[in-house]
Amino acid sequence: MTEVKTPKLGKNTSKALINVGWIFFDRVFRMAAGMLIGVWLARYLGPEKFGQLNYAMVFPAILLPIATLGLTSVIVTELISPKTASKNHLLGTAFLLKLLAGLFAFLLVAISAYYFYSDRPTLIYMILFSASTLVFQSTDIIDLFFQSEVQSRRSVLAKFIAFVLSTSLRLYFLITYANLVAFSALVFLEALLGALFLLLFYNRYRSESVRNWRFDPTLAKHLLAMSWPLIMNDFFIFVYMRADQFMIENMADSAELGRYSAALRLSEVWYFIAIALVSSFYPSILQLKANDETAFYKGYQQLLTLLAFISIGISIGTCFFADTFVNLLFGNQYEGVAQILIIHIWSGVFVFLGVGASNWFILYGQQRFMLYKTLAGAIINVVLNLMLIPKYGAIGASVATLIAYMLSSYVLNCATTRTRLIFRMQTVAIMDTLRLKAIRDVLQRFK
Repeated sequence: MTEVKTPKLGKNTSKALINVGWIFFDRVFRMAAGMLIGVWLARYLGPEKFGQLNYAMVFPAILLPIATLGLTSVIVTELISPKTASKNHLLGTAFLLKLLAGLFAFLLVAISAYYFYSDRPTLIYMILFSASTLVFQSTDIIDLFFQSEVQSRRSVLAKFIAFVLSTSLRLYFLITYANLVAFSALVFLEALLGALFLLLFYNRYRSESVRNWRFDPTLAKHLLAMSWPLIMNDFFIFVYMRADQFMIENMADSAELGRYSAALRLSEVWYFIAIALVSSFYPSILQLKANDETAFYKGYQQLLTLLAFISIGISIGTCFFADTFVNLLFGNQYEGVAQILIIHIWSGVFVFLGVGASNWFILYGQQRFMLYKTLAGAIINVVLNLMLIPKYGAIGASVATLIAYMLSSYVLNCATTRTRLIFRMQTVAIMDTLRLKAIRDVLQRFK
């Protein structure tokens, strides 16, 4: 169906592979440490308190799209493609926009927390610690800069150091039997340290420091004009990725949310692979577009095929070993998590394909369509949760999430003639996972 030839990218491919290696090193270490400490924490707290801790982290995350302003993909594309402004103006403008938006989002979270949970001061403190990430995410603009330079190792090292320090403290708190607030405070500490180390690494890498960044009002209007549909898109992504946790807490109980959160810890841990591959290979694939549109699409197709192959492989493997993993890691108090995991893990296939396709939508000015289909996915997810959670609990939420992801990230791409191309490419990627030759071609491209 799809005979995809193998465009080679020479040293750019080698550079991208090294970049992927650094990201994988960071994420694999986080996955291993997070699995060890996270499972210990889940056992230590039990389903109910573990559910409360996860709820405190999810509550402020609803305003993360406002804090980030949907600028992530826009800034990366602007840094890679011919630019309308210098890097200092682009970085300075984006940083100030994200900082102001983050402060505004933090204020809204604080007001909401005091309004809804005035009788639960411990939960308020936990929410405020988690909400601090809304402010510190403004320094992620440095991470985007390193991504555009295919130098992710620098931002990886910065965040890695912060993670190691916070994880060491988390281990100490487990040994000393600390309370919930102490574990929540580590979210604030890690975000603060990550921001400081990013600023330090940027100043050491660049001959110019962040003091050379400049805010440009005209550029700010340009960036916001490009990103406003993405703000709404990211918000509705949150709705269909995290609304289920809100609804389980309010329609079931904290213990059921704790079991669902445990399943998500095993299911969503793999999503970094898609982000790592796309952020590392997309810049070099995009460079092909100016000279050879055909080579660009061949490279993009093979990237989607690689994403489909990995995500489907993970899903199949998880189905075989879910019971063993859950019993070994969480124990009897988390009974039922394996069934939740077996359903939820398949959502990852459509998450991988959605991450792979997101840059295509931005490149071809289809941000509004992204918004519409994400809105549709969010509505479907909420409606299905209302129908399924009261009767089936976390299992119903997993079914709702799977259907919403599939529709929003894949099926709805066939709705218009302009986006049908990416739907066909995603379909080809899924079908190519069954063809050994297609997989061999993909692997040869990255030699």
